[in-house]
Amino acid sequence: MSEKPSIYACPHCGKKTFNPLTKALAGGMNTKGRVCQACGRRAVNGKVSTIVRTVLMLIAVVIVFVTYFIESSNMKAYLIMAGTIVAAWLLSMLFDAFFCPLIKVVRNDAS
Repeated sequence: MSEKPSIYACPHCGKKTFNPLTKALAGGMNTKGRVCQACGRRAVNGKVSTIVRTVLMLIAVVIVFVTYFIESSNMKAYLIMAGTIVAAWLLSMLFDAFFCPLIKVVRNDAS
């Protein structure tokens, strides 16, 4: 049986040169991505990462609007809003680091 490729493997050379931190910071498909230490080419997180990040940020925006209209205390409302946005950003980074596979860069200027 063939072994399942690692999510930390470079999509160009196949070597496991990425760790969870570099993979989380590789960015989405609209970024230049991170450079593979073995082959020198760039890799980014794929479409699934973009979809998950978009859904999480939309949920965060809805929570921010609901908090703005419902909460009466300004300081408490600001803390809830900031915490919601930071939590959505951290959850998307954790998803990128541990679940989403890397793909080749699609930007022309990033090769």
